[in-house]
Amino acid sequence: MSVKIMIEELHRLYGLHEQLLKLSKNKTEMLKNNEIDALSEVLNLEQKYIQAISQLEEKRIEAAVQFLQSDQSPTITACIEKATGTDQEELISLYEKLNDIMVELKDVNELNKQLIQQSLQFISLTFDLVNPNKENMNYGQNGLESSKPKQHRALFDSKA
Repeated sequence: MSVKIMIEELHRLYGLHEQLLKLSKNKTEMLKNNEIDALSEVLNLEQKYIQAISQLEEKRIEAAVQFLQSDQSPTITACIEKATGTDQEELISLYEKLNDIMVELKDVNELNKQLIQQSLQFISLTFDLVNPNKENMNYGQNGLESSKPKQHRALFDSKA
């Protein structure tokens, strides 16, 4: 099998990673603007892209195994070493582009993770302020804990 098939698979992989990066950047804006419904749709799209990338990566590995025709690991760098001329140059270019986009995707995903954690901390803090669950830390008369029955107030009124 020729290196051309491998190059085609890498071009497709790069295109899918570009789309995934755009979705991740959109997700960042949605997290900032608290657009929950749109965020849910983007998450579903992301899952589809991730699945497509996984399937395409399997095809790339198959193409690399057939191209290398050895027990060598089917990595892009191994294919670069075996390829010659313009094919080798194109493989190097695709390898660098894929590497760059994956680094950028990792950075955007890390930012999204931090935004989500910050939102969860804010929700937790707000909930704790509305419904504190700590017991009364004061002592009653004579230095003993208060023996009054504890009243728990519900967050929402349940009377109709």
